[in-house]
Amino acid sequence: MRVEKIMRKDVLALRVEEAIDAAWRRMRDHRIEALPVTGPAGHLVGHLTEKDLLARLAPRRSTGWWATIWATTDQLAADYMKTVGVTVGDIMTTTPLVVVAPDATIEEAAALMRKHDIGALPVVADEVCLGIVTRAEVLDHLSWPTAALPRPRNDVELELAMREGIERELWASKHPVTVMARDGVVRLTGVVTSPVERAALLAMARSLAGSADIEDRLLVLPRTAPVI
Repeated sequence: MRVEKIMRKDVLALRVEEAIDAAWRRMRDHRIEALPVTGPAGHLVGHLTEKDLLARLAPRRSTGWWATIWATTDQLAADYMKTVGVTVGDIMTTTPLVVVAPDATIEEAAALMRKHDIGALPVVADEVCLGIVTRAEVLDHLSWPTAALPRPRNDVELELAMREGIERELWASKHPVTVMARDGVVRLTGVVTSPVERAALLAMARSLAGSADIEDRLLVLPRTAPVI
């Protein structure tokens, strides 16, 4: 399915000269965490997010001389403008300006949202904003994963599938993990360096078609700094 089939056309883009309180009311009324912003010619020039509004309303911290070490003067000036601005153009985010074409697939829109951590994407053609597509619309039309259908699979096949899965993942293949299967139960034995890695390995075993249960014998030993 294409983005043009699910995008919202009822939500108009904000204008750079609009007041920020009016912009927030529109975002709140439409329950959207970000809205595109257009310039005088109607072309997309940025987007206003809830983070931008929070930066404007939160108490401003004074900037010390050391800030120039980590940021350019343009960055410091832009940060200052966000804390005192009164129009959408003053506080909007201009980079990265991520958009999606109306003929893009929903899967492509989802990938952009995930990569850039964006909750709403402007739909743009010929530099004109046609509407927006939000995370909610994308989630409504994506195919949800289902549990793998069990099929007759012997223990040797289960072990092989698990080892192949481990080898495909860089974070997993660096660990000495032993895989054994008996009567459909996958046993994992070895050492990992974090609870997240352990949980991910268990999820991998759980996702194998034909896996009846998991026997967890993984030990978490966090990395330690080398002794000098």
